[in-house]
Amino acid sequence: MKKNKYVDIFIREAEEHLEALRKGILTLEKEGTSEAQLNELLRSTHTLKGSANMVDLVELAGVAHRMEDLLKGLQSGEQEFCSDLADVLLVATDAIEALMAQAQSSGGISVNVDTVIKALETGSISGEQTETEVAPDYKGAERRTSIRASVERLDQLVNRMGEILLSQKAMEARQQQMTRLLQQIDSSMRRSQGADNYDLKDLRSNMVNLINDFERDRLQLGYQAEDVYQRTMELRLLPLATATDDFERSLRNLARNLKKEVKFVVQGQDVELDRNMLDAIKPILLHVLNNAIDHGIEDPDTRVRLGKPKAGQITLQAQYEGSFIQITVRDDGQGLDPEKIRSMAVKRGVLSAEAAAAMSDEAVIYLVFEPGFSTREFITDVSGRGVGLDVVKSNLDQVKGNLSLYSKIGVGTELILRLPLSMAIFTGLMVECSGETYVFPQHYVAEILRVSPRDILEEMGREVVRLGDASVPLSSLSQFLDQEQRAKVSTRLTVLILSFREQTMGLLVDRTLGLQEVVVKELGCQLKSLEYFSGATILGDGTPALIISVADLFAVSHGRQPLQLRQTYEKEQKKAKRGRILVVDDSITTRTMEKNILETNDYEVVVAVSGFDALDKLNAGSFDLMVSDVEMPGMTGFELTKKVRQRDDTRDLPVIIVSSLASDEHRRLGMEAGAQAYIVKGSFKQGVLLDTVETLIS
Repeated sequence: MKKNKYVDIFIREAEEHLEALRKGILTLEKEGTSEAQLNELLRSTHTLKGSANMVDLVELAGVAHRMEDLLKGLQSGEQEFCSDLADVLLVATDAIEALMAQAQSSGGISVNVDTVIKALETGSISGEQTETEVAPDYKGAERRTSIRASVERLDQLVNRMGEILLSQKAMEARQQQMTRLLQQIDSSMRRSQGADNYDLKDLRSNMVNLINDFERDRLQLGYQAEDVYQRTMELRLLPLATATDDFERSLRNLARNLKKEVKFVVQGQDVELDRNMLDAIKPILLHVLNNAIDHGIEDPDTRVRLGKPKAGQITLQAQYEGSFIQITVRDDGQGLDPEKIRSMAVKRGVLSAEAAAAMSDEAVIYLVFEPGFSTREFITDVSGRGVGLDVVKSNLDQVKGNLSLYSKIGVGTELILRLPLSMAIFTGLMVECSGETYVFPQHYVAEILRVSPRDILEEMGREVVRLGDASVPLSSLSQFLDQEQRAKVSTRLTVLILSFREQTMGLLVDRTLGLQEVVVKELGCQLKSLEYFSGATILGDGTPALIISVADLFAVSHGRQPLQLRQTYEKEQKKAKRGRILVVDDSITTRTMEKNILETNDYEVVVAVSGFDALDKLNAGSFDLMVSDVEMPGMTGFELTKKVRQRDDTRDLPVIIVSSLASDEHRRLGMEAGAQAYIVKGSFKQGVLLDTVETLIS
């Protein structure tokens, strides 16, 4: 079979008509026949017939012609639409798709056209095989993975790109001007070497102005680049309807096979998601919908006996929630029976009888997502195999999504999925743990608490923190990652309250570093086996950071060893009962002497070599008193004391100035800065320092 050069054009057109036909047939079955809908179907079949004849696809044109005849019979009232007739029309669309594949591949695909035409003429399908395998190399499938963008969006993108190119040119020109000006400054400095009257103020002023202009251009370029990025991301967006339209027929066929009547309603079909996200959640939604039909919706006789409508209803609703999308799947079926799930969980070895009995009804229904779990006593082609909703959980973890499940016996079940709009970018919370930076997807972080070790309680053999009226189990990120616990426990601990599938966990980290837009990078093959990580990113300063998989943390959180934070803290308090002192001096001799004096008298001492080092030490832990020199590089002791007084956590920290500056003016400056005592090194005596420290700490 020689391929007509216009076949590719025809196939692009035919794919649109084929999609319209399938959608229209399913709409007729759900909503009944309407003149407008029949006219749309007739237009598509008529166009397919004419266009197929134009490119010498006679068999395809014949199928379309018979479809047109059948639809005209419906329009005239000679035939009445029913589910069997819908089966015939849908099989005909399968045959058209197979014939398109045959044309695309220039032969090699067998299509039983006579059987299909006979079914269209009689209005029923015989026992003969009418389904046709579409060739795997059919380019139509490849074409459907492309994205169509509106002309308006493309125009906006092109315009923004033009502005970026102009800004780049402007920056190049500014850079050349700066280079020439620097050359002039260098030349002038060489000529004026040894002279006292040459003034570079004008050249310096010009340079400052140029740098300011350059900075403005750079910022403008940054704004435009961000705008272009957002618009480019929009080109990847596809409406949810591209997935749900494909579900219509498969759900219809499953319901008919199970002898059930189901009305599938979609709300929010225009909600847009990143194409990669859409591809990732399609199997999730399909599993959930199939499960709702198989396990949730009762057969028609049972529903009527229960006073329900004969046809069950499954609603899929999508809506935006900030930078997330929420998809709700709701059915009016029999609901989930917690007692049945408990019994089956014990029978299948998912839980012990004691653990199952201890679980609440709200928690036990989540067992349906466990691998190998099924409530079916027997195996069919769609149920009882232990495969299904566990796929939902694993796929959802990959896209960093979350779910909530609600059910009431006899009323129905509701599953809520919460997903980021894109798999490529999300807002992350940066945290530091054992000197490394990690990223948590923001939507898992419910709260950030600052607690004291005294606030940690022990309940049923586990450490918890209180959040309102609830007790939240406490874990540590460093413990998960097998990092060494810090030798000392701070008096103020940072705890992330993580929320995942109606569960909460308190996770101890060293500190939080703020929110940041995170671009996700895949882990290489060498790192894919790492636990607790779902990807990586590059931070603004170029540092790589790993993205924490919250799902993994919750999966292994039970049964971990207690942190014993409170006990450790109390032991340290006893050990350092006299107080913890920060000694700040740039002189190694002075700080060593002061450190030895204080430690000999049972004080815990930490030393800092400068004011900046002292501030870092204050950020890392708490102290009972600070001893500081005055004359230090970068920041004086007076300036350090003022900064200590400005901080909420150190405002009341006692400060002793120890300095060789002995004038009354220096003493006054020390007191004004906020010091409680001033000791002169020249008259320094060990007893004076110890007495002053003891007085201020007590």
